[in-house]
Amino acid sequence: MRRRDGSPVWVDDNQSGEILKRIDLSGKSDPGRYGEAWLQNLLHDHPKAFPIGQIEKGFGELVPLCTELPLTAGGDSSRSLDNIFATREGQLVLVEVKLWRNPEARRAVVAQVLEYAAAIFKMSYSELQAVVLKRRAAVGDTGNSLFEIVAGEPNDGTQEDFSDKVADNLKRGRAVVAVVGDGIHEEIMAIADLLQSHAGHRFTFALVELAVYETPRAGVRLVVPSVLAKTTLIERGVVRIEDDAQNGVRVVVEQPPSEPGTKAPRPITLSEDEFFELLGQRDAGLPGVLKSFLAKAESIGVSADVQASLSLKYPLQSGRTVNLGVINKNGTVDFGYSSAGDLKSRRTYNERLAALIGGKVLESNKGLSWVKTAANTFPLLSDLLPQHEQSWLDAIEQNVRENSESTSSDEA
Repeated sequence: MRRRDGSPVWVDDNQSGEILKRIDLSGKSDPGRYGEAWLQNLLHDHPKAFPIGQIEKGFGELVPLCTELPLTAGGDSSRSLDNIFATREGQLVLVEVKLWRNPEARRAVVAQVLEYAAAIFKMSYSELQAVVLKRRAAVGDTGNSLFEIVAGEPNDGTQEDFSDKVADNLKRGRAVVAVVGDGIHEEIMAIADLLQSHAGHRFTFALVELAVYETPRAGVRLVVPSVLAKTTLIERGVVRIEDDAQNGVRVVVEQPPSEPGTKAPRPITLSEDEFFELLGQRDAGLPGVLKSFLAKAESIGVSADVQASLSLKYPLQSGRTVNLGVINKNGTVDFGYSSAGDLKSRRTYNERLAALIGGKVLESNKGLSWVKTAANTFPLLSDLLPQHEQSWLDAIEQNVRENSESTSSDEA
C-alpha cells in the first residue's frame, strides 16, 4: 500500500465499518508467528499476491518452484534466494524478502539480490532444475522436472520448448528480479529511483511492498501488494552496484554512447525485449526498423502493448482505446483485430494501408475488415517498414484525428 493511501476498512452488511489493523511482520509484536519465512511461504502458497501484472503484464501466471533456493554466490555456498517462480512460457521471477530490521539489511539488499540473480544466471537449465528439485524434495514437494511443475493443460507447449526458453533466459539474464518487504526504507527508494529510469543487463528490477492486515474473520488476512518502483529495460545499458564505505550502496548507470543529434534509446519492457528477439530470429533487420517506428509512433501518443504479440494502441479522451493493429512474433501484421474507431474510419484506415503494399481489404458481413496482400495473405512487417514508415504514421495520425472529431461530435 502506498504511503499516501489510508488504511483499509472492513465493511460488513451486519455491522459498521472497521478499520483494519496492519500486522507487524517483523515478529517483534508476535515473536514466532510472523517474519521473513512467513512472508516467503505466503508468496509461495499464494503467488497471486505478487503483482506481476503491474511489473510485466506480458508475463503469464506465476508458478512457485521453491523457497530458499541454494546458491553459490560470492564464494559462499550457504546463501539462498527466498523465492523463485516460473511461468508456463519459461519466464523467471526471482524474489528476495526483506523486512528492514536493521540498517545493514537496508543498505545492502539491492546489491545482495543482484548478486543472487547473477549466480542464477550462471546456471544451465539442467543445473537450475537439479537444485530446484532437490530443494522441493527436502520439503516434501513433488515434481520430476521444471516442466512438470509448471505445466497445466496438455496444450501448454512441449517440454523442449519450455527448457529452451528457460535456458535462453538464463543465458541472457532475462528475468524479473524483485525485493519484497513490508516497509520499503527511504534509502532503498532512492536507489530504486535511479534504477527506475535506467536498466541493467536484461532484467527488470522492482521494489514491492506487501501490507498485511488482520480481519474480523478468523484465519482471514487482507494482503495489499504495491509496486513502489520498477525499471524499464534500455538496450545495452549496464547497472553497476558499488559498495561505498562512507555512503553505502551506490548505483552507477553506464549508458552506451549515442550518435550526436540522436535520441536516447526507447525504454522497453522485459516482454518487449523477448518479442524483439523472437522477431529478429525471423528477420535480423526487423527489430531495428520496428523500434524506430515505435519511437516515432510514441511521439504521437501510440503505445506498444506487448503480451503474446505487440498491439499498437492509442487512448482517446473519451476513455476508449483504439487498437491500430497487431504485430506477431512471426513478422506478420494483422489489422483484423483493429478497433480503429467506428466501422467507417476503420475501413478507411485499412484501405490506406492496403494501398501502400498493393494489397486489398476484405470485409465480413458484420463490417469488420482485414488488410491482405495481393496473394491473399497477411502482410509482413517488412512490407510496411521501413519503406512506408512515414505513410503508416500519417495513416495513424489521420485515424486518430477522425476518432477525436467523432468523439467530440458524439459528446456535443
